[in-house]
Amino acid sequence: KISTAARRLFSRVSKPAWRVAGFASLGIGIGTTVSYAKVARKKETPKEIELYLPTNDEKNYCIFAGNGNPLLANEICMLLGTQLGRSMISKFHDGEIKIRFFDSVRGKKVYVVQSTCNPTNDNLMELLLMISTLRRASADSITAILPYYGYSRQLAPISKTGVRTSLAAADVAIMLRTMGVDQVVSVDLHKDQIEGFFKSDVTVENLDITKAVIPYLQRKELRDPVCVPIGGVKKAKHLRDCLTRAGVETEMGFVFYTGDTGFVNVNEDTHPDETDSTEVMKHSTEFVGDVKDRDVIILTDLIDTGSRVTSAANHLSQCGARRIYAIASHALMTGNAIEVIDKSSLDEVVVFNTIPQKKDSAKIRELTIAPLIAKTISRINTDGSIKALY
Repeated sequence: KISTAARRLFSRVSKPAWRVAGFASLGIGIGTTVSYAKVARKKETPKEIELYLPTNDEKNYCIFAGNGNPLLANEICMLLGTQLGRSMISKFHDGEIKIRFFDSVRGKKVYVVQSTCNPTNDNLMELLLMISTLRRASADSITAILPYYGYSRQLAPISKTGVRTSLAAADVAIMLRTMGVDQVVSVDLHKDQIEGFFKSDVTVENLDITKAVIPYLQRKELRDPVCVPIGGVKKAKHLRDCLTRAGVETEMGFVFYTGDTGFVNVNEDTHPDETDSTEVMKHSTEFVGDVKDRDVIILTDLIDTGSRVTSAANHLSQCGARRIYAIASHALMTGNAIEVIDKSSLDEVVVFNTIPQKKDSAKIRELTIAPLIAKTISRINTDGSIKALY
């Protein structure tokens, strides 16, 4: 049961602050024992479940969350059997962000869960200020958990047309290091070279979602599957190998695009999904491989407007594909991406909850990345191997 003192505290805290502090999703704060069912579903009267979660004072580590993905942070804490750290993120009237922590972090390992997705700039500034505040509060080590690493698509200082562009992926790495981060954990970075943007005093762990999606694909009873990469051949080969080891023989196929200037490389630094659907239609889609009466798995690291993945799916359908699945680590789903996917030949789009989804679609299936991140945190705490997880 929630203690009387905790109820009085909750009644004095505004709803936005309550959510940021981690109370809303679990209903857990100062008290140690709580009726989870009673808090989560107030209108129902299910059987009460007594749940005990240790406070941060009882652990040698703390987990805090920004506004980027608080639900994922709460899920991670549930899996680790701990409470989400109490914090408050507020804004002044002119938009300035203010960070406050209510738990002691002195001498502890601290983890900050924050996806730098839309609103990208606000979430990035929250992360930087949280790291800086924790460093000034004498945290022993600070690990930034970035399920989605924003600005990861800006990797080339000079484009192929000779225009000078920002190298934002490297600039974000510099800012994180300057604020005092000790370790960065991310999920499926857009390019592996981002790890090199951090100096040697910052450890980078790039988690792979492949093993997390294998059990789901096994339940689909795939028929002679063909794995088709868009923007990442290496990851597609890894998925093929994992499926084959799981007893599902899988082959590779390749999609490429041709236009007025000839071959268009889908693995260029500018992400293929960066362009809109009208730009994609300027190129004709070609496929190398055999998909007739076979299931197809399109693999990409992110879906933005959905134009490139749906263009590939429509072409594969014309080639005789039986069922077409798309797997993406990050679902940005900007603009009319949901409508584009619903009207396409895709049978199902499998995404992970690295980015909160505001729109729903019958074709989209969301899997959770929380178990992988929770295991990673546990391995870091015990100095265990992380590569063994994937």
